[in-house]
Amino acid sequence: MIAARGARRLAACALALAISVSVAAQEAALAACRIERNATLSSLGHSYVRGEFRVVYTLDGPHALPDARDLNGNGVPDKVEDVATQLVVGRRLFSEVMGMTHPLRQPRYARAASIDVFLLKMEKGNGLSYDEVMNYRLDSSEPAGHCATRIDLLNSHSNQNVTPLHELFHQYQYGYTMFKPRWLLEGTARWAEYALRSGEPPQQSLPATLPALQAQVFSQTYATSTLWNRLADILDPKGRLELPADLAQTRYVDGSLVIHGDQLHGTAFVKALFEALGPLDHDVAARNGWRVFGWKEGDQRSSMHDGEIFQRVIQVVRQQAERSRTPASVELETFLALETSLRQEGVVPGVVVKRNAQ
Repeated sequence: MIAARGARRLAACALALAISVSVAAQEAALAACRIERNATLSSLGHSYVRGEFRVVYTLDGPHALPDARDLNGNGVPDKVEDVATQLVVGRRLFSEVMGMTHPLRQPRYARAASIDVFLLKMEKGNGLSYDEVMNYRLDSSEPAGHCATRIDLLNSHSNQNVTPLHELFHQYQYGYTMFKPRWLLEGTARWAEYALRSGEPPQQSLPATLPALQAQVFSQTYATSTLWNRLADILDPKGRLELPADLAQTRYVDGSLVIHGDQLHGTAFVKALFEALGPLDHDVAARNGWRVFGWKEGDQRSSMHDGEIFQRVIQVVRQQAERSRTPASVELETFLALETSLRQEGVVPGVVVKRNAQ
């Protein structure tokens, strides 16, 4: 028995060491990024830099800003300034207030020098956040260009629409984990919007059975925000943000406040959740012979990971409930019992089916 335990410990240590070495080797290999020549992006012509954010836009052609008003007369359209202001507020909320690691400080994005935000006439949706680092060679004063992550935003939505914050939260998610199921990414990004939205976010009772889990969570996208909002409220009923005074008073060009209150439930829970997903995706990568930061898009989005991801969700909920001394309830205990149900049904695999190495 002792020998068996020792062998298991040695195997676990060997796997951890292999993962560590693999991550370090891949980080070194990411010193350069792929050059992406995009005629549309290169033609936009104007950029406004605020911190790590480079907002790129145009006043001419098919992607011209529909509203180029400049109330403060500083030569930059209010739309552009307001987008930059919301992004900076979002970064301060997520990094300074919540304590999440900035995407550009994550190993996956160590080579990126900026987050490039393109204001475009999008055919579909209000925004899109990309998870790859590219060099778009946009600035003529910098012929070689530099590596950047990318966000696209609709150039015609209202200046104070919360899409910039939503898409920025996706950048934070990508920095933590390779997993991209929409029930996780879109649901928690919608949760994050309530850092700026007024009012209480909608909730729904926690799923109590595997069919309910499938219907309420795995088969949904944005609507799973009701799950995250419910968990956040249970684990953090007060939900008070400790906002620095200058952050709380940040305003858009027209003088309106960016942040409307100091309430957002569950910040410690959401931070702990994404911190827990990184080690899990490293394990999955090692198990399948994939590069740590080089998964195929289909593997990132695959439902084959749903069971393992949700098992980790339940584990984090249990840990946070213990730390916050959350009162016991039938709703919460039934939800936590889903971990056993998942295992009994074989939904949480011990080993993911092997695929070709990336």
